[in-house]
Amino acid sequence: MGLPMVRNILKSGYSVTVYDIVADKIKEAAAAGATPAASCKAVAEQSDIVISIVPAAAHVKAAMLGRDGVIEGIAPGSTVIEMSTIDPATAGEVALALASKRVDLLAAPVVRGVKGAISGTLSIYVGGDFAVFERCKPLLSTMGTDIEYCGGVGTGNTVKLVNNMIVGITMCALSEALVLGVKAGVSPDVLFSSLSKGSANSFVLQNHVKNHVLTGDFSEGMFSIDYEMKDLGLALSTADHLHVQQQFCSLAHQTYQQARALGLSKQYYPAVIEVFERSAGVKVRASVG
Repeated sequence: MGLPMVRNILKSGYSVTVYDIVADKIKEAAAAGATPAASCKAVAEQSDIVISIVPAAAHVKAAMLGRDGVIEGIAPGSTVIEMSTIDPATAGEVALALASKRVDLLAAPVVRGVKGAISGTLSIYVGGDFAVFERCKPLLSTMGTDIEYCGGVGTGNTVKLVNNMIVGITMCALSEALVLGVKAGVSPDVLFSSLSKGSANSFVLQNHVKNHVLTGDFSEGMFSIDYEMKDLGLALSTADHLHVQQQFCSLAHQTYQQARALGLSKQYYPAVIEVFERSAGVKVRASVG
C-alpha cells in the first residue's frame, strides 16, 4: 500500500522522505523520486507531516513510539497521519503519547486496497482534530478521492473495522448460500446472474464473487485471510471492551480460522468459500490454469 501512495504524493509535487524495514521498498520509492532515510526517527526529523501505514497495531507502536521511532525525531507543531488498520484504543494511545510532544495525530485508515492505492482512489476515514484535518486534506486528496471526516481520534478506525466486518461477514454468507445453490443443482454462473438482478445483489457479489470466486483467482499479495482475521479480531476486541454482542462477527472469525487451518491463510480472503465447499462436497470456485 505504502509505495503506490508515495508515488501519488510525489506526482502531486510534494517532497517525500521514506523508510521501510524492507530495503527494496526504499529503493523503489527512491527511484520514483523520494529521499531515503535510515529510520522512522530520521524521517520525522526531516518532515513536518509524517505518514505511516503498516500491518498491525504492534508495528504502529514500534514505528511511532519505539527505539528510533517517530516520537524520537519529530518536532513540536508537526502532524502524524497514521493510516494503518488498528483498533481505536491503540490510536488513542499513540495520539496521547504524541500530544506530550505537542504533535497532532490524524488516525486515517483506508479502504479500496492496493488497486485504490495505485489509482489514487482510496477512501480515507479520518479521526482527529477538525482543524488539523482541514489543513491536511489537500495531502490526503493526493491518495484518495473520498475523504471522510468521522470525528475525534479513533472514530475513523471504528468506521474501518465496521466496514471490514460487513464485507467479511457478507463474504461468508455469500459462500454458504452459493454452495447451497450449487449443491441443489444450479450452476455458479446462473446463480451469479440471477442474484445480480435481485435484492441479494451487493458490492461483494459484484467484486469478490465475480472477479475472484468465479475466476478462481485468490492470488497471494491481495488482502489475505490472515488480514481479514486480524481485522475481525480487532472488531471483536473493541466490542468486548464496549460490552457489545457480536454474533455474526464471531462466526465469521471462526470460519476464516477454519480456512486458515486448511492452509489458505495467504490466499485472498474470498477463498473462505472452500470451507463450505469441502463440507458440502461441491465446488463453486473456478480452477485457474
